[in-house]
Amino acid sequence: FKGADVVRKVQTYAIEKDGYQFLLFLIVLLAAILTGAQHVNAQTSVDGLSYAPNVYYQMYDYAGEGNEFANQDVHLQYPPDDNGIYQFSVSNGGTTIVFVYQMSNEGVYELAYFPEMYDVTDLRGHANVTDTQKSLVLPATLAVGQEFNRGYRADETYQVIDILPTFELLEATYYNVVVVEPVVHPEGGEQRFYYAPHIG
Repeated sequence: FKGADVVRKVQTYAIEKDGYQFLLFLIVLLAAILTGAQHVNAQTSVDGLSYAPNVYYQMYDYAGEGNEFANQDVHLQYPPDDNGIYQFSVSNGGTTIVFVYQMSNEGVYELAYFPEMYDVTDLRGHANVTDTQKSLVLPATLAVGQEFNRGYRADETYQVIDILPTFELLEATYYNVVVVEPVVHPEGGEQRFYYAPHIG
């Protein structure tokens, strides 16, 4: 009888031990899946329209340093219309510039800009907007290694150098961040632009 109790205890211990090991296996497996899920987001190409600047929020507060990258307040003045045309203002040091952009099947374009505009006026139908001149901001598809031309004369070549699975800035984490830089950097420095999906 006592021997039987010992057998039962050993069997019970073995079951509990196996159950514990199985539970431990599940925890490790779940942790591996969750960790791997963060890396699955690493991509080689993405939808460029999801990275359109200054359209997904009513206001953006850019923090920066120096003259060229000083703090900026960006306000979405008019959201995209039926043709994907939207308007926003950029204020920096008392100066405000209004930009008109368009989201299309070909990408995101700058259609016109208006310096020293301090009244909120819908400029999406302005002659400078409806003419044929435009500057590509981001192509419809962004792929690592891809080059594209910006500027109203298409004379500024940029390249997608990376799509980061994660990028941390000011205690915030962004995912699938597209990194773009000019092929020819300005003399004496480097420029690099980071775009996050549905943020810009």
